[in-house]
Amino acid sequence: MENETATFDGHALSSLLLRHEVTPSILEELFGSPGIGDELMRGERLPSPPEASLLGALLGVDPTVLTGTRKPSLGVSLRLGTAEVENDVVEPVAHAMRLLAADRLAEDWGFGTSTVDLSGFPVSRKRYKPKEDGGTTAARLRARLDLDPLDPIEDLTGLVESLGCLVEYRPLPRNVHGISVPEIRGSRKVWVVLVNSDDYWTRQRFTLAHELSHIVYQDSGQFIVDRAQNSDALPEIIADSFARHFLLPDEALEEMLDQHGSSLNLSDTNRLVADLVLTYGISREATFKALRESKFTLAPPDSLLAQCAGMTVASMMASVGAGSAWSQMDEARGRRYASARLTDHVLAAFADGVVSLPTVADVIADGNTEEAAQQLTAAGWNLAGASDR
Repeated sequence: MENETATFDGHALSSLLLRHEVTPSILEELFGSPGIGDELMRGERLPSPPEASLLGALLGVDPTVLTGTRKPSLGVSLRLGTAEVENDVVEPVAHAMRLLAADRLAEDWGFGTSTVDLSGFPVSRKRYKPKEDGGTTAARLRARLDLDPLDPIEDLTGLVESLGCLVEYRPLPRNVHGISVPEIRGSRKVWVVLVNSDDYWTRQRFTLAHELSHIVYQDSGQFIVDRAQNSDALPEIIADSFARHFLLPDEALEEMLDQHGSSLNLSDTNRLVADLVLTYGISREATFKALRESKFTLAPPDSLLAQCAGMTVASMMASVGAGSAWSQMDEARGRRYASARLTDHVLAAFADGVVSLPTVADVIADGNTEEAAQQLTAAGWNLAGASDR
């Protein structure tokens, strides 16, 4: 889903001033004249460029947004109250913007790490062939990253963060698998990807690979929300195909089918599906889809796949002796995990005294400074004087 920002007008400015408790006397002191402040407070007009420069410094907003000459970014939109964000994702999107702000602050102070440069990366864009586009782009990216098509991607989170993205696992609304929020910095985009920690671990990995497609394709919109329902939008079809082929290339699927041989019964099918899920960390639903769309002769028939789909994942795994392995891989479900990359940057900046404890809390404790202090103290940090930063 994509949302466009509403136009900033005099009414929006008036509301913004009221929310920030900017009084007429403050504006009179700022502009040296009561008349200017009165016009702005009543929403009769937007400020001129010189007036916007003063207001921008007061409110922490780009002056060109206040004059209406530039559409505000999502972060600015949330502060201005002009972004059309669905109610159930307002809090997660606002949280993502705080993560981007923390990352930007650390980066401005020189606390960052090098990333893999994908500028100019050639994505596939064939008209009316979105599934083929997704598969082709996934193969190209694996080749660019020197990933053997037979090898599973064990640390998908680390890989995505190595591309300059920030990945956090946190509870999201029940019907939302993932949210991607970009921020434009000069000539590049920096993305935060939020993955629903309440999903199964294989669903989380599929979601993250799906979001990676949106990032690689530089899909438009101020943020992207991937909900549980199917979508026939081209970017979503491409992203699903990309995720499947990035996690489970055709070469790997064919190799696994050759190892297992023909599926003669439900037990054979369960064993094949369990092996694919556990080896390549791909969701069972995506595994079924890959097998059904496969042109390999050893793929199980639809009748056996349907019987397998009728079982719970846990019971399917238990039926082939993989119940313990499945439980072990899924034991982290429901836990919140901060971005490791952003955590490193912000803690380095905090140690140098250039960011505050609340900024650290936004990254590692969902904004709870007391919890952040407890985590840091337990890790051996001396927080004496930290509250003064």
